[in-house]
Amino acid sequence: MYEIAPLLDDPIHNLKTIRDVYRWAVTELENAEISYGHGSPDSFEEASFLICRALKLPFDSFDMFLDANLTANELCRLVHLVDRRVHDKTPTAYLLKEAWLTEHRFYIDERALIPRSYIAELLEEDLAPWIEDPYEVTSVLDLCTGSGCLAILAQGTFPNAKVTGSDLSPDALEVAKINRHDYDMDDTLELVQGDLFSSLEGRTFDLIISNPPYVTTASMEALPDEYRHEPAMALGAGDDGMDVVRRMLPEAAAHLNDGGMIVVEVGDGLEAVEATFPGLDIMWLSVSGGDDQVFLVTKEALVDYFSAN
Repeated sequence: MYEIAPLLDDPIHNLKTIRDVYRWAVTELENAEISYGHGSPDSFEEASFLICRALKLPFDSFDMFLDANLTANELCRLVHLVDRRVHDKTPTAYLLKEAWLTEHRFYIDERALIPRSYIAELLEEDLAPWIEDPYEVTSVLDLCTGSGCLAILAQGTFPNAKVTGSDLSPDALEVAKINRHDYDMDDTLELVQGDLFSSLEGRTFDLIISNPPYVTTASMEALPDEYRHEPAMALGAGDDGMDVVRRMLPEAAAHLNDGGMIVVEVGDGLEAVEATFPGLDIMWLSVSGGDDQVFLVTKEALVDYFSAN
């Protein structure tokens, strides 16, 4: 139950409808130094998402409820959430314990990185044309799985595959377990704790996907306050952002089946990747964020490169 009394002498108590709160929330967000890197592009979508989901209203019917009156408790909760978003810079996904990725809802809290990955777009397209038949994929590894969102999407994309999600953080894996349960995958999706391939000795996969830490030290120091609510270990990756990828790729071939491939997201790290692995046969994939965000390397290319270097 939220406290009602503190609002009685405040102008906010004049807010009556969802439309009133929406207008007020947009103004509050516009007047604050807000970063919108966790799902919403601007104050209008941020405010509508926060209000809509805090009230458990469906996105596609939000407009129908704009002139609905709020109960006192609903108003107090919304004001409290907007206040935390504006003053504490807490990302909305953490406030609501909810994030969306390619129209899929996931539970999230501060133990794991808020789901956002261009690899999700590629999975929605069955990773075509690089994978000809998704039904022929029998094993998938999501390395640095975090909340488990990509592993869950991969299970939907490759219905005949045994999917494994692995992460160094036991806290993140607790979040992944919640999402695994929410998607009825307790008996199918495997979650493993370990540093990269350390808990996967001797195991191989048709496909490895990974959205690892890739933020440079300089960028970590300049991150907006919103990102400081996320686990630093899920973001930072050294001076060039390649600390994790530099360790991952040399080991990846030993964990890929013949004809297998690894797909890795690196943000704006194209130059760093190509400088770290000069001459490696890398394919950069097209996603909504550009052609320099996600790359693909086959097992054969990895074997050829690391046997010669």
